Amino acid sequence: MAYIHAVKKHIKARNTLGVRMIFIQSKSEEKVQVDDKTRIDANGTFISPDEAAITLVEIEPEASAGFIDVTSIKYLDWSYTSNGVKVATIRVTTDGSPVAKQVSLTALSVADDKLFSNDKDIASHEVDIYRFLRPGRASFLDFHRVAQKMILDDLDQRGLTDNSGNKLVAADIFDVEEIGEWSKYLTLYLIFTSVQSEVDDVYSAKAKGYMDMALKNSSRATIRLDTNQDGAVDSRPDLHTTRLVRR
Repeated sequence: MAYIHAVKKHIKARNTLGVRMIFIQSKSEEKVQVDDKTRIDANGTFISPDEAAITLVEIEPEASAGFIDVTSIKYLDWSYTSNGVKVATIRVTTDGSPVAKQVSLTALSVADDKLFSNDKDIASHEVDIYRFLRPGRASFLDFHRVAQKMILDDLDQRGLTDNSGNKLVAADIFDVEEIGEWSKYLTLYLIFTSVQSEVDDVYSAKAKGYMDMALKNSSRATIRLDTNQDGAVDSRPDLHTTRLVRR
């Protein structure tokens, strides 16, 4: 009887105190170019009602880099100097042992990223474009990367593949300048779509205009492919009769 009474007392005490927990929530990019600014964000982190207040938030951007105190802002802006998979660690402390969470992202070299356009291309059309940068960013390479994916997806829908029948990747494009205009206007479309507030606002009109330009450039007659990536052209698909699908 004494044992049962002790167990009931323990359960009652546990239910009264509740479960103390730290919930680390993080946001980060999946891919980033070497030397490009990126943000590891733990602002969504929260604690259970019975947990003590957070006293310390630290982020280590990659293994052996050391933890950096970000308690006041709960994020870390960083730039990776080498390519490869990076494992960042977020560590949160209340009044006991710290709780940690790891997040992974991939840093790509310029060559491996092989984006089809760059910020210089879009700045020639919008001189004040940088005022639309997202928090934690110093460039629009993230938007150029989305445009790259849209173009590769579009080529896939047109039935273009490599020599083994696989979906084309950026490395299969022999000369990115041949689709640079397409990528540039798609990137501008994406940027202005992200900042438009109403259907009929000025940014919406800009987005529509840039999509129209992207559509025109998507139907150019040919692009050269290097589908076996040996540095030589091995295919010239005809794109003249096809159209980019709006997403």
